[in-house]
Amino acid sequence: MRYQILGPLLVEHEQQTRSVTGGKVRTMLAALLLHANQQLSVAQLAQRMWSGDAPHSLRRVVQTNIVRLRHELPWPGSVVTGPAGYSLSVEPGELDMHVFDRLVDEASAAPGPADQARLLREALGLWRGPACADVASPWLHEMDLPALNERRLLALERRIEVDLRLHQADGLVPELRRLTMEHPFRERFWVQLMAALYRQGRQAEALSAYQTLSHRFIDVLGVEPGEELREVHQQILRGSGHHPLLSPAAAPAPVHVAPAPPAVPRMLPAGPPHFVGRAEEFATLDWHRDEEAGVVVLDGPAGIGKSALALRWLHDNAADFADGQLYVDLRGYADEPPLEPADALATLLGDLGVAEAELPCGVAARAQLFRTLTADRRLAVLLDNALDAEQVRPLLPGAAGVVVVITSRNQLRGLVVHDGAVRVTVPRLEPAEAPVLLGMNPRTEEAARLAELCDRTPLALRILAERMARLPHVSPASWIAELSGEAGRLAALDAGDGASGDLPRSLSWSYRRLDPDAAELMRCLSAHTTRAFTTEQAAGVATLPIPAVRQQLDRLVGVHLVEQLNHDLYRVSLLAGLYGRHCAIGSVL
Repeated sequence: MRYQILGPLLVEHEQQTRSVTGGKVRTMLAALLLHANQQLSVAQLAQRMWSGDAPHSLRRVVQTNIVRLRHELPWPGSVVTGPAGYSLSVEPGELDMHVFDRLVDEASAAPGPADQARLLREALGLWRGPACADVASPWLHEMDLPALNERRLLALERRIEVDLRLHQADGLVPELRRLTMEHPFRERFWVQLMAALYRQGRQAEALSAYQTLSHRFIDVLGVEPGEELREVHQQILRGSGHHPLLSPAAAPAPVHVAPAPPAVPRMLPAGPPHFVGRAEEFATLDWHRDEEAGVVVLDGPAGIGKSALALRWLHDNAADFADGQLYVDLRGYADEPPLEPADALATLLGDLGVAEAELPCGVAARAQLFRTLTADRRLAVLLDNALDAEQVRPLLPGAAGVVVVITSRNQLRGLVVHDGAVRVTVPRLEPAEAPVLLGMNPRTEEAARLAELCDRTPLALRILAERMARLPHVSPASWIAELSGEAGRLAALDAGDGASGDLPRSLSWSYRRLDPDAAELMRCLSAHTTRAFTTEQAAGVATLPIPAVRQQLDRLVGVHLVEQLNHDLYRVSLLAGLYGRHCAIGSVL
């Protein structure tokens, strides 16, 4: 191809591509290519080249830029002067936009879905980014390019639909999450996202996606989603329907199966079966992956769903990690002592095939072997429930192809400062999403009240949901009454079987990792305040010097027991404070 406009504008000559220098010349070339083989008048070119007042000698300035364009191009004769203006002569196959359109047309006429998918992928593969991405022309982007961008989106919708019909759904969910973030009111992408989730057995997530878009449509546009979306929602609720994207695909024709490749480690545990929300966090993780971030820290308070988010995202993107997925529970916040780095490395190396007898001694030697074995591999490593940066640092591979996701209640500031980690703090669920975990209509006042009493925290919501399902005769109003009292709420959020999922037990691990001074301040703050406070007010409550309190507050913020609202305004986290008052009454931590 001679010309490429599906991305930054490039000219190809003798198998080498180069950009076009000069902003006005580049804009002129883009305009002529978008209207290839058609004449544009001087006035039409000027509209695209100047967003404000055009120069006085308009015709002469346009002619001067035509001359410059002819000097820029290896084929100056392709710029043709006509009676009505100027045109650019382009033969079939010389412009990527024309090739894209041809492939899309061929896909429409293809005899079978497999051929359609192949042609659509080839067409969409021509796009290197937004069309004419380096052309600064408001007119061009507002008037010329929308039709081309719409053709791309239609082709993308068709390709995803064919993939769904063929059951080729690997990677579709993260792709569709990204597309619904980029095009929040394009209903077809939402239909496809719900269908993809449903066909993977993730009915709750599909329903949650509908709740998200429904609220967005009502809040922003003042209208309900379209008929197709509403019908797909109803069919998913019923668990059956006739929508083509929800129906089972025809069995593919038998094909010759090549011998299986050597097994790769797939050590990730299964995520929670019912996952709700987190669209923004998924999009953020996708963006960091696209930016080739090597280490991502998911931090947040106890029970907020850090591990569930990490597992869901890594499972959704398993195709990106062809050489495997490794997992180790570092026990940073647990009944057992934190896992030593040497033992964690032994687990990781064993999953990579190193026999126990071949493990070197010492952290440094094991870390070096781990870095060697992970070099040039496309791996994901989930380091779950980390205690601090010192525990994690020896476990970092250092290879460009390895993505490390770390979950922790600790902000792991040292990894961000010294090791280039990016941090994504996992927030509470959105008000419209949290009641879904309770199996309730999120629009009812009772559902919203119960969700707030659980601080919109997934672990608390799941524990309450289990109790509500086990005791269906108890009304929501009764649950609200029980949870409104602090003693009743703490008891209601205890699953009662000693499981690590009990909220009080989970919160106790955060308290046990505090040093005595920080623990005493946390107990004091929990007992004396439920509102936002300043450092000075905290010092007054604790009867301690302000510098000492400021230092301890920073430590409590670092492990998500206290929230920092702005530079000098803090608040004890709702559930952490609830447990802290319980501890203060019992005088134990």
